[in-house]
Amino acid sequence: MSAYKTRLKQARAPERSVPICLRGDLVAEWEEADRALKRIQDQPDDSLEGGGTGALVERIEALQAEMSEHTDNFRVRAMGGPKFRALRNAHPPRRGEDGNPLEEDAVLGVNRETFYPALIRAALVEPVLDDDDWRELLGDDDAERARREAAGEPVEDGLLTDYQFQELAYTAWVLNAGAIDVPFSRAASFVKKRSGGE
Repeated sequence: MSAYKTRLKQARAPERSVPICLRGDLVAEWEEADRALKRIQDQPDDSLEGGGTGALVERIEALQAEMSEHTDNFRVRAMGGPKFRALRNAHPPRRGEDGNPLEEDAVLGVNRETFYPALIRAALVEPVLDDDDWRELLGDDDAERARREAAGEPVEDGLLTDYQFQELAYTAWVLNAGAIDVPFSRAASFVKKRSGGE
């Protein structure tokens, strides 16, 4: 077997892990304690020992430990070109009255409202979630929300913050679309600046 064939057999789809803390109340408490500590540190007093600094540090550390206990690593994996293209094709851009794709959808060529939840569901490999877990995590989409409201049923808003949702969506997109950032050379920029180049 050739070296390439050996490497090919060992190849795995790209994966990334996104830490998600579902205890937003703990995050808020941590932020309050951290702000209080910064206020104390900004005071002109030479001693940081007084004023409850020690208690605040202990509270911050305790909250960080508790947040760690409630943080799961969401493992996202690239799904392969054909499957990704099929998913994109299943969520074509919405169109305006003029028949053209809506500006917010045209850039990536997908319906942003429906594509990203589907992408996250398709790319997430851990933890393994059932439909009820997904509904609790992502919330009801607009159609399901309208149906439930009309039927007098409870509506699920979802547990993920917009930031957490965006982190998962971005990670899944990058793994599957293969976006490449343009490198920036600080050294080249410095040389260009010193030589008076634009």
